[in-house]
Amino acid sequence: MHSNKKTPKTISGSISFNIIVWTTSILFILFFIVPILRLLLYDSPRYLLSQFLSPVNLEGIKITLLAATVSTVIVVIFGFPLAYILARYQFIGKKMIDAIVELPIMIPHTVVGIALLLVFAKSEPAGPLLSRFGLSFGYSMLAIVMAYMFVSGTYAIKTMEEAIKSVHPRIELVARTLGASQWQVVRMIIIPQISRSILTGGILSWGRAMSEVAAIMIVAPYVIPTYHQIAGIEVYNQFVSTGMKGAVGLSAVLIIISLIILIVLKVIQYQKIFYMPGVER
Repeated sequence: MHSNKKTPKTISGSISFNIIVWTTSILFILFFIVPILRLLLYDSPRYLLSQFLSPVNLEGIKITLLAATVSTVIVVIFGFPLAYILARYQFIGKKMIDAIVELPIMIPHTVVGIALLLVFAKSEPAGPLLSRFGLSFGYSMLAIVMAYMFVSGTYAIKTMEEAIKSVHPRIELVARTLGASQWQVVRMIIIPQISRSILTGGILSWGRAMSEVAAIMIVAPYVIPTYHQIAGIEVYNQFVSTGMKGAVGLSAVLIIISLIILIVLKVIQYQKIFYMPGVER
């Protein structure tokens, strides 16, 4: 027997519509691609390699990658409960909390640095509490990680929230009536269903952290005792001290590293290397 179902066809618009859509899309893609290519091709591969192997640049890249990765892991772990609450619960003040979660996207990130200092610096309210645990906020890896968490947390939380909303609450209700606890429902149903979105949120959060400079220039322009800067600040310092030539090398290296890591994460995301039964496709 032959099925009467027909294979869905790709939606196609009129010729004029297609011309406008494709032309504007190509122009916008070129707007992203051309500056990046110009930067990567500004100097020879040998010069880029020398910039990558520079001890100062290597240290800055290491600090940036480590802090961005740590902040992303923390944001995903601690942001998931908040995303679940925003997706599943109705309560007074929910819209206010939702606005607070999105606020870091709107405010200048130099302001973020000032705000963090006013809470966590040694002489401020939370400073003595950190000192009890042997921690110091200013000019430290802790300051960098916390600044990254502040500016990048929104992306992970909102991505996970929307993914949780896409899982029908009836699935959770059925699991609960069959005897599963709330923890089991989240661990065995929700997380597997939205694993791809969790990774997507992590990628967005990590990428935003990697690109942050303004807040770091306030809370930790260098890291004591090594006096090394994150890579983004080192690019700025080289541009100020040596001009375009000095800044281009490290800039290109950062683009290449970010691109490689993003490609690897995208392959994991879409090829489902860590496959789990029931995971969304």
